[in-house]
Amino acid sequence: MDLELCQRQGITLAMQTSMRILQLNNLQLRNYLGDLMTRNAVIELEYPDIDCRPSPFDRYGKGTSSRMQDTTSTMSKDQLIENQAEYISARQDLLLQCAGLHLSRSLQQILEYLIDSLDENGFLHESAQIIADDTGVSLDTVTRCVTLLQRMEPAGVGARDLKECLRIQLLRIAPNQRLALQIIDNHLPALARQQYSNIAKSLEASKTQVMQACDLIRRLNPKPLNGLGGEAQTSYIIPDFYILEDAGTLRLVMNDYYLPQIKVDPTYRELLHNKQLSPEDCVYIQKNYREANEVIKFLDYRKATLQRVVEYIIQAQEAFFLYGPGHRKTTTNREIAQALSLHESTISRTVSEKYFECKWGVFSLKSLFGHSVTKTAEPEDSTDQIMHRIQALIASEPAGKAYSDQDLSELLAAQGIPVARRTIAKYRQTLHIPTASVRNRTAQT
Repeated sequence: MDLELCQRQGITLAMQTSMRILQLNNLQLRNYLGDLMTRNAVIELEYPDIDCRPSPFDRYGKGTSSRMQDTTSTMSKDQLIENQAEYISARQDLLLQCAGLHLSRSLQQILEYLIDSLDENGFLHESAQIIADDTGVSLDTVTRCVTLLQRMEPAGVGARDLKECLRIQLLRIAPNQRLALQIIDNHLPALARQQYSNIAKSLEASKTQVMQACDLIRRLNPKPLNGLGGEAQTSYIIPDFYILEDAGTLRLVMNDYYLPQIKVDPTYRELLHNKQLSPEDCVYIQKNYREANEVIKFLDYRKATLQRVVEYIIQAQEAFFLYGPGHRKTTTNREIAQALSLHESTISRTVSEKYFECKWGVFSLKSLFGHSVTKTAEPEDSTDQIMHRIQALIASEPAGKAYSDQDLSELLAAQGIPVARRTIAKYRQTLHIPTASVRNRTAQT
């Protein structure tokens, strides 16, 4: 028997806690700290005198943004936190299923890591190789755990994309529906456009059979975790930070005022020092102190990492913050990770479910991560840059002869950027630009 000495990094409970805290937004973090206090005997929380600071952006003359105003005027503090805790409840349900599998501790840790890596809809966007590199385990182990995750409820959780999500669900309820599986694998865009005849011709099936298969597919859930717990609740947003402009200089302000401060009760240390506790109680209290110290350290790491990432994004997206939608540049997890010497998965967790407010409104931090509009577009043709081109075309249109959405689509196509008319209409609405007929009437007055 040959012996081989190797070194392998495992994922510890402390690492899991650190990653979990990193990906929580401020509302979720407040809820997490409240739960922590109820189960840790040495932790006390000191809450601020007011629930939250007013927004520095006076959009309605009352010092609050429209979304913040609607939220604080109609929802109590507890309701806001409960609404934001929906994803955490879904995660807890998955962890219970994980515990019921009776896996080895190492496999259970990887599976819990995967659960923490799910987005709000239940998708797993990180590749198995990245997860293997991040956790220090083999690719086969990660693949096995992904398979276990995809067997959990609700069906479709852990899928890497919509196609895999629908496929998992269909194989559970109707594994013999080969036609529906073929449509999922190869004809989802045609299904979305209701091109039943084209699908039928391609698959050599009748149109009736194709329509029945498509009806079955439409009954599947494209967002598995959204369906957990019944009716979906409205998600209310409180920004995690603000981006302010002062004389052309951008400044980051963290909106963590309403987060409670952790206080560690020193009373139990005296009991430990005076040996007034039983051995079992000593072990329990010492464990609580270690957890409290770790959480405080992880909170400092979360804040420092978030500040570093956001400050980099502010520099990379300076045009967006100064001039608004239509001036976003393409930014990726890999670019930020390389610039800050961090892992891509760390960047992904840092920006997950975080929101900011600037003079242009409230946005998801992920919305600044530009992407190409079409597969044929050049890399620099991100969504916001397409919107910028639309603005430029409309600004140069002849007076009284405004370009329709179809005209704009054809003009962009002539520039080598194929964009559908419906997409043009969506971008125009995002930019708050009226229709061609309204622009013509305005030009005549």
